[in-house]
Amino acid sequence: MPEKNLKIDRLCRISSPYAHSAFTGLIENGETFLCCYRQALTHVSNDGRIEVTSVTGDGQVTNRQRLSLPGYDLRDPKLSRDDNGRLWLIAFARPVTQATQGHRFQMVSWFSGSGKSWSSPRFFGEQHWWLWRIVWQNNKALGLAYHGGPQQLTLFTGHPGKNMQRHPIPAMSLARDKLGYPNESDMHIGSDGVITALVRRDADSFTAQLGTSKPPYNRWYWRDLKTYIGGPAMVMLTEGYALVAGRQWTGKKLVTQIWLLDLAKASLVPCLTLPSGGDNSYPGLVIQDDTLFISYYSGHTDDETRVYFARVSGVNKLRDIIKQGKV
Repeated sequence: MPEKNLKIDRLCRISSPYAHSAFTGLIENGETFLCCYRQALTHVSNDGRIEVTSVTGDGQVTNRQRLSLPGYDLRDPKLSRDDNGRLWLIAFARPVTQATQGHRFQMVSWFSGSGKSWSSPRFFGEQHWWLWRIVWQNNKALGLAYHGGPQQLTLFTGHPGKNMQRHPIPAMSLARDKLGYPNESDMHIGSDGVITALVRRDADSFTAQLGTSKPPYNRWYWRDLKTYIGGPAMVMLTEGYALVAGRQWTGKKLVTQIWLLDLAKASLVPCLTLPSGGDNSYPGLVIQDDTLFISYYSGHTDDETRVYFARVSGVNKLRDIIKQGKV
């Protein structure tokens, strides 16, 4: 069974000492990985900065970069790489000082060739729309953004170094779909342009949704995953299956969980619960052969919320189970 195959081989704290390090993103970078996260006094404080850490597969930190924007709280950074190999870091910039009052709540981006130094920041996107993460296809960035006011989720396309435009037809909305407060998301885009999206919700049933849409993305098909997933992350495992990670409520506490997702059936099978508790989750996922590398944050061991980097084996066993039809 899938529940018995993934195993944690190594688990390390990788964030520098700080009161609250959280909300991670992870990407391969040559022979190492880059992990980004927010550092601040608390989960909701106004002083958020970004730390980008270079880490080996064994969890050894080799470099750190810190990015801040005076007058803004930087939240939920995410990493991606464009078709030319350039790294992009995006975050939500929330104006928090008298000097920035009246400025827009919008997205900000930086780029880098190596991940060791970053460009000047550039604002992009629309007021109050929170673009959670982006994927690239044919030199174009695509991502789902949410707006809490109308409880709406919409596809944005374009370029984070220039601008991104909102699709005229929402991907999900309370008014049309009767699905309340869609927000954080992850998505995969196939070679045929079909988008598969995983979306958190924080209203009515609170259950995550699995969606698909074909170009030109005027219509979306949503299926209920029957469980809450906070800070969802998704990485494709085979053509019909993905690994999903995020925050789950066990009935007693919140933990960071990994599931196997059957895309055809829209069903989840629990695979592994990471050491976690308290304020936690918001993982990043990378698969290399038989190994799953995971970044996430948790406050289960002491008074500081820290970022962890886990190396998990057993991915090929899951692929074998899928081939054998034993899921």
